[in-house]
Amino acid sequence: MTRVGRWQREFRLWHYTVSYSQLLLRSLDVEKYPTRIDVLFSNVQRMHVDSEYDELTIDEIDSLTHPKLSAHGIRLPNSGKIFLINDGPDYIAATHCRWHEDEGGAHAPSRFGPLRGTE
Repeated sequence: MTRVGRWQREFRLWHYTVSYSQLLLRSLDVEKYPTRIDVLFSNVQRMHVDSEYDELTIDEIDSLTHPKLSAHGIRLPNSGKIFLINDGPDYIAATHCRWHEDEGGAHAPSRFGPLRGTE
């Protein structure tokens, strides 16, 4: 597995669009942290996620025979990768996972472009 990122802060499912198959998770707690973190998954084919996480670890599974796949009953996508959330069973099957940290507010535009729920 390859670690994409790990953060000790709360994340929420902020935006999902079927038309562009994009999923945005956002960490925003202005009382504890001066920054927000956006995590964008592109070309999402399948997902099993919660609406909130107290912390977030994302690992890219880089082997089709990785034991976590069968242990959590994760089906392989037609194309793309499996991104395991907090060591499973939550996951996202997508082609890309990128993240960005900035000083934006809750409704400020994401660096990843115009998304519903952001101005």
